[in-house]
Amino acid sequence: MGNFEKYNHLKFGIKEPVLDIGGGRGEMMVFFKVKDATIIDFNKSDGKRYKFIQADITKRLPELKRKFKTIFLFEVLEHIRNPLYLMAQVYDLLEDDGTVYISFPYTEIHPTHHHVSRWTKKEILQQMDKLGFRPRVIWQRRRFKNLGFWLPHCWLTLELKKRINNGGGDSIRFYSKNNSP
Repeated sequence: MGNFEKYNHLKFGIKEPVLDIGGGRGEMMVFFKVKDATIIDFNKSDGKRYKFIQADITKRLPELKRKFKTIFLFEVLEHIRNPLYLMAQVYDLLEDDGTVYISFPYTEIHPTHHHVSRWTKKEILQQMDKLGFRPRVIWQRRRFKNLGFWLPHCWLTLELKKRINNGGGDSIRFYSKNNSP
């Protein structure tokens, strides 16, 4: 069933519909008892419980006809060469009162490691702010459980809310199908 138990204590404020980017076969959605979810993943899934879309998220997200109240990107961003482009698209798919949850490592990358992006905690918070999100750290943990207090924190889970423009109530828009790279 995956290793989603480690996130259970966070009590995510999940509101449907949910978008899970990089969600595999939907194991996390099942674990959190989500009923209305769309899952985008590189691998094809034959699941019937949720709407599955096979896509290469390193290029561009597929066009979706609706916005989402909750969006998850867990253990995805570190595998993307241009994660800020992906997050700009996520911003546009989020309802104005919705929430994005992202979880990722923020440590040095070994030259032969499969992670291609990394940040410091300060960098990721600044980048999410620049994209129009209000980021909040909801969990910071060590990579290996019970290995001792001397290991530094190296994993973050963030909650992102849209920062709404107070002037006219319009949200900040960063991405549209007309301004792709």
